[in-house]
Amino acid sequence: MKKVSTAFLLSLCLYFNAQQKESLNSVTRKFISGADFTQVNKNWNISADFRSGIGEEVSFFPVEAIDLKTNQKMKSIQIDMNAKYDFMGKSRSFFKTSWLDLDEVEEFIQFLELYVIPNIKDKTEKKQSTTYIFNSKEISFNFYIEKNTRRISIYLKDFGVVDNDHYFWTETQVNKIPELLGVLKQIK
Repeated sequence: MKKVSTAFLLSLCLYFNAQQKESLNSVTRKFISGADFTQVNKNWNISADFRSGIGEEVSFFPVEAIDLKTNQKMKSIQIDMNAKYDFMGKSRSFFKTSWLDLDEVEEFIQFLELYVIPNIKDKTEKKQSTTYIFNSKEISFNFYIEKNTRRISIYLKDFGVVDNDHYFWTETQVNKIPELLGVLKQIK
């Protein structure tokens, strides 16, 4: 009897842990993963692209996902990241896709309008820095200022956990943040 109740409790814990991890993903990811047949329409005419000096790229663009069995539709912003990293002395590529749900898009717009764009030309004093961080379920967008240097870092998440091994950053593309804001505003 003890073995059965221990096994039951362990199964129950594993079930709740899996449910909790799943709730950390975007509604869009759950929608696409839960459908048997899915169509994802991407609008490549409306995109904000950030590129690094070593050929890495992050693209933000609107998508509409359709469950082909139920004809339910969902709009969101898709983020595609193509990053490079070194592993044991060899350069490797890493590709990942994440999504921003519509409610997160609205929050991201506010974050960019209120905190990033007004400070895009700011400088800090010597030995000081400022970082503005936007967190959603599947991405973390960081805008960093130190003296005359400005940097964008974009991290994608797995079940709410930031992937610190695979991320994108650039100092030369900071001036493209208003383009990103324009793309986000077109999905509202």
